[in-house]
Amino acid sequence: MELFAYLDPGSASALLAAVLAGIAGAGAALRHYWSKIKDKLFFWRKSEPVTDGAASGSAPAPASEPSEDEPAEK
Repeated sequence: MELFAYLDPGSASALLAAVLAGIAGAGAALRHYWSKIKDKLFFWRKSEPVTDGAASGSAPAPASEPSEDEPAEK
């Protein structure tokens, strides 16, 4: 008994689309989870906690822009 395999042109297009979709999906997942992956890869780097500036002794943060409801100081 002989078996003949037939692949029509649409099969190659579907295979190419599946491969490209897999690459795009892997890229999207990598972009989404990049910070977690980076923390795992660079485990020896310690991230410093974010402070408001008052505790670290640096200059105070600049005042925010006045809103429309508040009059501007002269």
